[in-house]
Amino acid sequence: MPAITEIFVMSMKDPERVDTIRETARADFTSLEGVTSWKTFVTTDTSRRKLFVEIFTFPDHATAKATTPQFAERDATKAFLAEIEDIIVGQYFTEHQPKSGGIK
Repeated sequence: MPAITEIFVMSMKDPERVDTIRETARADFTSLEGVTSWKTFVTTDTSRRKLFVEIFTFPDHATAKATTPQFAERDATKAFLAEIEDIIVGQYFTEHQPKSGGIK
């Protein structure tokens, strides 16, 4: 089965304050069996609102579906969720594998 990437694009209530809370949540959530990684990206354009991309990876869809609900149940990750102002998108993704052999 293909690896699953869960991607959230969001804004935070206080981007400076959330760093410590995120790191505590990251250590807690990535300690669960089945969570391959949690990476964070941030926008760089200072003329626009600051957005964060939280990227979680799992070995397969079944593991992602079983593990993801625990995020809202754990104290460290609940604290992180409380810092989110707005979730713009959140969804599971996998690497695109075209069915055709490409251009001939």
